[in-house]
Amino acid sequence: MIVSLSEDQKTAINTYRGPDLKLFVRDVRDRQGRKRAITVRSWSSIKDVKDVIRTLLQVPPSAQRLYYGPLLTSGGELPNHRTLHDAGIYRSGETLLLDIQTSSHNSNGYSSNLRSTGDVSISSSMIDATPRRLRTIVQRARRGLALGLKPNLVLDGSGGTYFLHDAHKNHVAVFKPGDEEPYAENNPRGYLQQPGQHLSLREGIAPGEACIREVAAYLLDHDGFSGVPMTTLAEARHPAFNINGARLKVSEGGASVGWHSTTPNSPVKPASMRKAGSFQEFIRCECTMDDLSPSKITAEEIHKIAILDIRVMNADRNSANLLCRRLPDNTLVLVPIDHGYCLRSVCDVSWMDWCWLDWPQMKEVCSLAAVLRFRDSRWTNFLPYNIYSLHLAVE
Repeated sequence: MIVSLSEDQKTAINTYRGPDLKLFVRDVRDRQGRKRAITVRSWSSIKDVKDVIRTLLQVPPSAQRLYYGPLLTSGGELPNHRTLHDAGIYRSGETLLLDIQTSSHNSNGYSSNLRSTGDVSISSSMIDATPRRLRTIVQRARRGLALGLKPNLVLDGSGGTYFLHDAHKNHVAVFKPGDEEPYAENNPRGYLQQPGQHLSLREGIAPGEACIREVAAYLLDHDGFSGVPMTTLAEARHPAFNINGARLKVSEGGASVGWHSTTPNSPVKPASMRKAGSFQEFIRCECTMDDLSPSKITAEEIHKIAILDIRVMNADRNSANLLCRRLPDNTLVLVPIDHGYCLRSVCDVSWMDWCWLDWPQMKEVCSLAAVLRFRDSRWTNFLPYNIYSLHLAVE
């Protein structure tokens, strides 16, 4: 006799008697509360589950703390030798809470483990505008911080720029705190305001605003035409970030004046202070235009950079801000970075602010794709002209 089962009965059989369980893992440090799905055997131990999470998140099992149900409220984590059945997990759809630990942690209680030395998350106002791939990079950087990987301060530049790592110690992101920009309160290079002064490195941009313009340049690069790396606003904290000039000694390029020079034991603890700034994907490149002749770059690549700089009125396009990346077919493409001095309230961009202005490719005719970047403005009338003509039109 053949017995037909309803869909509900089939689902019940697959849920309760199937060898596989589909569970969800939520990082307790993720302010957006997102979950990741994993598939494990119903008889798996907690150690087996951690091995699956290691493959998914690149976090070693020794740094993972898993919690479920009543065990969370009682402050106890799931021990490695216990099974999912011991924890009361018999069906698919249950959620495990994951706490990634640093080397110095207290395993006696759950709530105390939430206080990590470092963390990074997307600002709530930018969650919807942040691409999914960049959200993944934020998660990778968070795991790197949770594992104790310190952000590296880039020794070049006039502000604080930090490389963030993933769990494999690879550079994955660039974080620029707004309060470490030139003449901001925590600048690590010595560009500090004096009483009664209102200084800025570029007129028309107040200290602390450059990080917002970094994000704006990415949002205005529609469809990624000019290749601006993915960028969003983020909040981060770590003892390595500069607070009151404490990040570097003077001999290491740190600030020579500031509160730290008179008050070495500042009550503000760097680990507890959250910083807002721009979070940009890390681009692996071969060199910058400082190391390469413009003759090695196609006119189309240079035109796309020129169009971006004209549109956003960028006042800091030097050759070091153009990364050169080699594609598999051996061609070179340009990746523009450092757009903190664009969209200024003062329109005085000088010829020296655009390194590409005197390159030979600027005398060549624009491609149709390049000119269509101006389709909503009066510049569309300059179709047969070159980028230099567009520049004159702006003036």
